[in-house]
Amino acid sequence: MATNPPPMIETPDLEALADPEIWRARIESLWDWLRSEMVSVDFGVQAAVIIVGILLAFAVRKPVANVLQRLCNIGFLRRISSDAVRLLTPVLGPALSWIFLSAVLFTLRQLEMEFFWVRLAANLVGAWAVIRLITGFIAEPFWSRTAAIMSWTIAAMNIVGWLAPTIRFLEWIGTPVGGGRVSVMSALQALVLLVVLYWLASRLAAVLTARINKLPSLNPSARLLISKSVQVTLLATAVLLALSSLNIPLGALAIFSGAVGLGIGFGLQKIFSNLVSGVILLLDRSIKPGDVITLEDTYGRVNALGMRFASVITRDGMEHLIPNEEFITTKVINWSFSDHAVRIKRMIGVDYTTDIPIAMELAVEATKIVPRVLNSPAPKCLLRGFGDNSIDLEIRFWIADPGQGVNNVSSDVLLAIWKAFTENGVNFPFPQRDIHFRGGEPVSVRIRKD
Repeated sequence: MATNPPPMIETPDLEALADPEIWRARIESLWDWLRSEMVSVDFGVQAAVIIVGILLAFAVRKPVANVLQRLCNIGFLRRISSDAVRLLTPVLGPALSWIFLSAVLFTLRQLEMEFFWVRLAANLVGAWAVIRLITGFIAEPFWSRTAAIMSWTIAAMNIVGWLAPTIRFLEWIGTPVGGGRVSVMSALQALVLLVVLYWLASRLAAVLTARINKLPSLNPSARLLISKSVQVTLLATAVLLALSSLNIPLGALAIFSGAVGLGIGFGLQKIFSNLVSGVILLLDRSIKPGDVITLEDTYGRVNALGMRFASVITRDGMEHLIPNEEFITTKVINWSFSDHAVRIKRMIGVDYTTDIPIAMELAVEATKIVPRVLNSPAPKCLLRGFGDNSIDLEIRFWIADPGQGVNNVSSDVLLAIWKAFTENGVNFPFPQRDIHFRGGEPVSVRIRKD
């Protein structure tokens, strides 16, 4: 024997939406049914059984999880233990609730007692357990929870019998677009399809990108260009498939899309400029991942190239996200464009009493002992000029690893030169000034004693 089912919801029409009396009659019918059920003994018994079953299920959830953890560490299950525990732990509560409520439902049926609410609760928690288990395979927590909530809401509406009239009502609300008609239901279906296709396209693009990055015949720029092209193509395909599900001729959207595209073009001018600049950089390979570059005041190694910006990590560990347009419109020094070997020049000043050939020889020999300095091409020291207080020398040397830093190796070279000059009596200059007093009168000097 079963309790009276809830009143069915009929698909509303324009008359029902406009007539408040129809709404009031339906609400009163639902309220009368709820009031008659809640004051009955059968409802109280079923409600108590549902609450006790759910509390009991969540009370034994932790011990069951510990048993599951131990079982997954046995033999061949160790390989999948972490994934199995991650997927099964969140569904233990609703799964145990479904087991307990199913046992109660079986007992009530054998005793020929009313079981409507117990069956409803068992179906709801069972649906939640199955949906939560399936959505657990989605790695992103946000999308996993969103998919679980949406799926369970649809399943719950189907269980109570409200899904079909709700779908008919959403299909009834719509507007003509072009040569077709768009309803709320079709728009929701297109949105769900877009989300699913976007997720599938992202996963497929990640798999293809991993495969492309393993191809030894492609350089880093070609790999990045191909992977980004695949990603954009898959995402564009997902959007077009979602739009086609609306059954609207795409030609009908030509004028609308043209106007919107014009507005977006002005508003997103910089973004599209960076996108085009990124494609140019990937095609001409002027900037590649791993290159050491100097852009205005930023010196560092190109960590990654994106479609909108490039990631440059400086020597102090800071990661600069530089728009691609800057590499096209600004002067860029690429220390490793064609060859990683680069020449560094540093100025040295010595006293006017210094034996210049000896000082130049000492500077070259001191530079050679720095580990990062290349022996070929060999370091050279040049006489650059005669300053106000010093004789200006310039030491030139080559290194093959600019990515390891330029200023640090320059410091090592200058320190080695300072030690060599100090040990051999070469003096560094200091500012000197001669003061001349004009006039025929002598200058009197007085010493004051305090």
